[in-house]
Amino acid sequence: MTTLHLTEDDLVLHYYGELDTASENHAATHLSGCDECHRAYARLQRVLAAVESVPAPALSDGFERTVWARLEPALPASRGWLRWLVFSPANLAWVSAILVLIAGAFYAGRVTRPAPSVSGSKIASSEQIREGVLLVDLGEHLDRSQTMLVELVSAEPDDATARVAIERARAGELVAANRLYRQAATQTGDVAVSELLDELERLLVELSASPDQLPTEDMERVKQQIAAKDLLFKVRVVSSGVRERQKQHSRTRTGAGQSS
Repeated sequence: MTTLHLTEDDLVLHYYGELDTASENHAATHLSGCDECHRAYARLQRVLAAVESVPAPALSDGFERTVWARLEPALPASRGWLRWLVFSPANLAWVSAILVLIAGAFYAGRVTRPAPSVSGSKIASSEQIREGVLLVDLGEHLDRSQTMLVELVSAEPDDATARVAIERARAGELVAANRLYRQAATQTGDVAVSELLDELERLLVELSASPDQLPTEDMERVKQQIAAKDLLFKVRVVSSGVRERQKQHSRTRTGAGQSS
């Protein structure tokens, strides 16, 4: 029997304590016994901890409405994660903070910093913490996407139906995070990451909206689409680049710690 994991919606609502009593008990029980969901929840907690460590910026009136106006046109209207964005101001604020955090991480990796001072060193340290968290999470996102692509292209015809059902659920979990990373990369001019995530997002959206019974010819079309765009190869290349940035970030932090 296929294990029904907690969705991204469930994890976020559990974090904010917005689940009803029965759902909260189910989530807590599932997290205590499911390593995969426990790791996903730990990633969420790390990101939120990084957000909370940064002083809240002064936001203009209607900032959340502005963010939503930019996100909403590209979002499929029936997705479950869309519902909690609309009806929970706390969750919309969380997504706004994540967008700021992700953009800060990309920006920190691309802009030359001024000569360090006492206050500048504190700012740089805060930027490094945020960048490190986001690089790790982006790397894990690409790893999960790569695993999904490998399993799709290697699926045998007899296993196609079961595989599509599994990967459809996985794609639905990946698409929301992928969209946030892509928009942040686009805003900061990180072309390689932005273009890859754009291609990946198109496939994720298509898979997440696919029926339970995907005809064999449609499955073959998905495989051909992945092959024609060299999508698996591109994910591996960008993932390798992200890991190298993680190593560079670690060396930079280690050097800063030794010199302080």
